[in-house]
Amino acid sequence: MKPSSSRIRFEEIVLIVLLAFVPIFFSRVTAECFEVPQTMFLATGALLFLWGWLAAVFAAALKGDPGRLLASLGSRAVSGARRDPLGAGVILFLVSSVASTIVSPNRGQSLHGAPDSTAGLVTACATSIVYFISRGVSRGRALTLVRYARAAGFASAVTATYAIIQLAGLDPFVWTRTATFGGDVRVFGTLGHPNMLGAYLGMTVPLTGWLAIRIRSAVERTLWALVATVSIVVIAATLSRGAWIGLGAAAVAWAFLRLAARGSTGGRATARSPRRSSRIPTAALASLLAIAAAAFLVARSPMGPNLTTRVREIASLSAPTTQSRLHIWRAGLGMARDEPLLGVGVDAFGTMFPRYRTSAYWQAEWGRTPNKAHNEAIQILATQGILGGISALLVILFAAGAIWRATRQGDPAAREGAVAAGASLVGFAVQDLASFTVVALGSLAAALAGWLSAAGSEDPPARQERAPRARRDPARGWPRILAGLPVAALFVLLVILPIGAQVHEKAGVTAEPGSPARAQAFLRASNLAPWDSRYDDFLGSSLLVESEREPNAAPALLRRADRAERSAIRTEPQNGYYYANLGRIAAARTRLKPPESSIADVQATFQEAVARDTVNAQIMDQASNALMQVGDVVQARAIALRSAALYPDLAQPMAFFGYAALMDQRWQDAADTLEIAIKRQWWLEKAATAAAWSNLAAAYLALGRNEDARRAAESGVELDPRNPDAAANLKIAIGRRGEGIAR
Repeated sequence: MKPSSSRIRFEEIVLIVLLAFVPIFFSRVTAECFEVPQTMFLATGALLFLWGWLAAVFAAALKGDPGRLLASLGSRAVSGARRDPLGAGVILFLVSSVASTIVSPNRGQSLHGAPDSTAGLVTACATSIVYFISRGVSRGRALTLVRYARAAGFASAVTATYAIIQLAGLDPFVWTRTATFGGDVRVFGTLGHPNMLGAYLGMTVPLTGWLAIRIRSAVERTLWALVATVSIVVIAATLSRGAWIGLGAAAVAWAFLRLAARGSTGGRATARSPRRSSRIPTAALASLLAIAAAAFLVARSPMGPNLTTRVREIASLSAPTTQSRLHIWRAGLGMARDEPLLGVGVDAFGTMFPRYRTSAYWQAEWGRTPNKAHNEAIQILATQGILGGISALLVILFAAGAIWRATRQGDPAAREGAVAAGASLVGFAVQDLASFTVVALGSLAAALAGWLSAAGSEDPPARQERAPRARRDPARGWPRILAGLPVAALFVLLVILPIGAQVHEKAGVTAEPGSPARAQAFLRASNLAPWDSRYDDFLGSSLLVESEREPNAAPALLRRADRAERSAIRTEPQNGYYYANLGRIAAARTRLKPPESSIADVQATFQEAVARDTVNAQIMDQASNALMQVGDVVQARAIALRSAALYPDLAQPMAFFGYAALMDQRWQDAADTLEIAIKRQWWLEKAATAAAWSNLAAAYLALGRNEDARRAAESGVELDPRNPDAAANLKIAIGRRGEGIAR
């Protein structure tokens, strides 16, 4: 191996910046505050690497014979695969990703990544580029791994500190999308979700622990011991069972690989370390911090009880979250069975999931559609089929071989680093069996794998030193300019447009429902990201609400809503919600003078909606209400009865029957039925609950129970201040009370 050098190249600087800042980069101006900005950050770095590589290719082509260069590509590819089998596996996985993107039901979404996932082809390519850059610049040197570990340690220190602030209830930001357990919000740091926070910190603990052992400076050694200790505490606080198991697997892998490394040197120490006596203060400090933090966690209610409950559930198949995962895994295996060769399409799991949804899953995760299989192996089989599964298996096997070789050859410092890097990758792989990969984890895993591949290679990749630059070479800049043109175009397509759409989405969701500003924001988002069908759906729904507020403009608004919803359906015809919204729009158009839609249109549209998501209680509720409004009472009752049979504790079907009795002027039946509905499970659907309270108030008013009507109407207004019927019923009830006719 070549002697270490402290010189750092531009590519390595960019890579270290990515490792340090991708996990902690978030934005409050985008709709998705964490994964989307982090993915765009990684994509930007990957495009910088691509620019440099293309410039080098163009320069070589201009200086040499382009024909000979092209002719040599085959032999160079074979030679490269022999030197770097792990890289060959990565390339094969990318080929699988490209093929699955081509057959995807939404190629644009598979390219950019699904909403709340962003694990599309762009992310796969960016992560692969990180691997090849890491292998090329590191050459398996221990010094480079130290830089990687410091960058990851910095990120883990920042995100763990923020998680501690969240745990203490001192977060200066208010977040609307959070995960809870037992009613308590779980900490998520800068990763956006507690499971991802725990998984990332589990990956970095072996690296920061290695720094705490290896670094000679007592101050820095203590700092890294502190970071590792706090990270372990935060991992416990995430309540992520996958992260706990991953951390345990990393610890076992560390012990095993360290023994293997010692065995390869005849039992001698693998590298010079600080004197044992100098480790005592560090260990004592870390232990005291761990004890204090653990006491804090247990004392802080309800974190202590939740932690105890979560530990008991770690291997329980009857735990609600475990049951939910089992349903998702069965759905993923069903996708792999139905599309065995190339899968359903890269990152198309959420698109295809409704076809495999069961009523049991609906009851466990009310109204949620997972975008991931929560098991990376099943995710790959479902979305990329056998080809993706085989290539992923080859990557794992070749990575394991690289870890084994790196811990048994090279200089002692590199072998010791290989132990830490290998343990980190093992922890990552194990937790992925109960979770999924996000860009913070994927980029760190790719960088470590690249380093291990170089360290375990018989002939580490050498990089030629730069030749002295000619002072005034007018041709030197042309390769960079030529390379910059396609890279700039890719930057606009892959980074600028998605970020712009996210900014407009944020503006749309924060605007007043039914306002022109809301519709305009979603229209702009749709224009920037036409592959994201949600924006057209949001636009259609917003225009529908606006039409109810602006009766004079209703025909034009409803026609625009119809066009937007049909555009969403063309992009994602598998989505039953889109058909349900189109059915609601059609129902509104039947009430225009003259009508612009028919009862048959409404019936056919909702039939399509229910057929695409057969156990979706929300779609059935929308269908029954819309069909009742257009006069198809028989079909409306049939759909409501089916929903009630599937979900006996659900409030909405009973509320529908109460509404039907109200329309038939059966006041007492309506009141009795709605009273039962109010006590059932509403799953936090405030608008529907408010409507039921308003209908109950109307029934009470008809029965002369004015005081009961006032209380019911007040409950409706409290839940949904924008409900006009609840406000009107409240006004009537208060008026009757003032007239002295309260009962």
